[in-house]
Amino acid sequence: MKHTEPTLAAIEDYQTKGSTEKRLTVWIVILSGLLVGAIYGIFMAGSSVSDSLVTKEKTGIVKY
Repeated sequence: MKHTEPTLAAIEDYQTKGSTEKRLTVWIVILSGLLVGAIYGIFMAGSSVSDSLVTKEKTGIVKY
């Protein structure tokens, strides 16, 4: 049986050997996720929640 699992030394990003384009892409994804989360948090903090209770509608069914 042939061993085909890569070793750590064979992985491209091991010991920061990755390309600058790949690092830039990772930073863009991280920062865009933080930006979307911040916008969502600001929006949810500024919105108001109705404090009214649900009103019961009369159905005509008598409960004993």
